Amino acid sequence: MKKLLSLLIIATAFTSCNTSVESEKISGKWLLDDSRFEKGYMAGDQKDYDLVKKFLDAYENMDPQGMVDLSAETVKFHPGDIGGVFDVDMTNTDFIVERQSNWDSISRNYIFIMPLKMEDSKNRVVTTAFTETRYVKDGTSESINFYERLYINEQDQIMRVVQYSRPPND
Repeated sequence: MKKLLSLLIIATAFTSCNTSVESEKISGKWLLDDSRFEKGYMAGDQKDYDLVKKFLDAYENMDPQGMVDLSAETVKFHPGDIGGVFDVDMTNTDFIVERQSNWDSISRNYIFIMPLKMEDSKNRVVTTAFTETRYVKDGTSESINFYERLYINEQDQIMRVVQYSRPPND
């Protein structure tokens, strides 16, 4: 009986101790370029979600200064509507104001916003998918489905925006 009681006390002590070790599960692979970049991904930090959501909300609310405040001085932009990569000067609001100049307002319906980080790296990215409806100044509207990846630098600023788009499934 003493052995059973001793085992019960020891088992209770082990199970009640807060000795859990949190480890990050690595999934997937980054396969671009060559094998030296074969790094896995892990769930990112909530602060990255918060930063990107604030940036996305500024765009939807047509608040270019809010976007500038969250961006690096130069942002690499891969637009979904035309080919190429552009260095966007984010020290001012000119690019954003011009890009939104034909619209009265924008509405977005988000499917997900997912922060990720790369194994053994400081690389941080937030992936999102959403439908955007643009209300054009001539009274028409257009809807587009977007898949977007936003990259964050070590200073917690948006440094790259990569878009893919397609028409919605009506």
